[in-house]
Amino acid sequence: MKRHGSALHPVNYTLWYEYVRGENPALRAAMDRYLAQHLQLDDAIADAMYRRFVTGGGIDATLIERTAEGVSTVLTGMAESAARAGDQTAQYGTSLSRLSQELAGSAHSPALEEMLNTTRQMQVAVTEMQQRLSDSQNEIGQLRAELRRVHEESRLDSLTGLANRRAFDQRLAACLAEADTPARRYQRPCLMIADIDHFKRINDTYGHPYGDHVLRAVGTILKEVTPADCLAARIGGEEFAVLMPSSSLSEARSLAESVRLRVAAARVRRQGQDDDATRITISIGLTLFRHGENGTAFMERADQALYTSKDSGRDRVTVLAG
Repeated sequence: MKRHGSALHPVNYTLWYEYVRGENPALRAAMDRYLAQHLQLDDAIADAMYRRFVTGGGIDATLIERTAEGVSTVLTGMAESAARAGDQTAQYGTSLSRLSQELAGSAHSPALEEMLNTTRQMQVAVTEMQQRLSDSQNEIGQLRAELRRVHEESRLDSLTGLANRRAFDQRLAACLAEADTPARRYQRPCLMIADIDHFKRINDTYGHPYGDHVLRAVGTILKEVTPADCLAARIGGEEFAVLMPSSSLSEARSLAESVRLRVAAARVRRQGQDDDATRITISIGLTLFRHGENGTAFMERADQALYTSKDSGRDRVTVLAG
């Protein structure tokens, strides 16, 4: 990637990973043809090839995440190999240095002089190799850090900073699998689903930038009140969820009421309208996991409780017991 001027970002990682794997002959042929004529593969060309030969259209976040994991595994192996080579090179350099010192004190016959010069040259080569290995390890470390960042960002909602739907679905599946084990038999998770009231009217009246401002404000409140062992996520346009793996139903109800009251008390101001703040409310549905049900059924019951809150006048919490 570095040799061909490819920037280090998710689409390029995926493109080059597919190229190196060799399982996409159309992509490989297209890249070979292009690189034969142009040394550099800029972002515009890379993006076009990615869309044409890898996803057939849009950006596939799941593929990017899978690629990041694969490349990270490769980089881990490279880093370990570089570290081992560095240790071996250092040991060899020490031996050469000792030998050089011993030879320097000996009578300088032509054979010994030649050996001394060769040893000195080897010392220089070993030092250069150690520097290259060190540089490689640093570069691998930077790549791994970038991949970790990409992985984390692929699980976040870019607008609110909360977990996104894919991260929520993964955590929900893991949580329910654990909840059905004997060790968690008497500790059932709770699920809260919340929806901003009259959000379409807000967008239609004040515009989508203000709607985004409202979403961010609700996201901030959720981040502030959600306990560390719980997960708050934006799972739809104006819909949010909080998964509470270890909370009792009464604790979950208290959290839901806290969210509702915080949102109702907030005043979201429009840009340039300091004296004109809009009151926002939120409706919430809450339920307790039933052993043996899947994630879809669990969410449908939380949705049912949410619809009851909407039908009952909004700005309220409805609990549907398990």
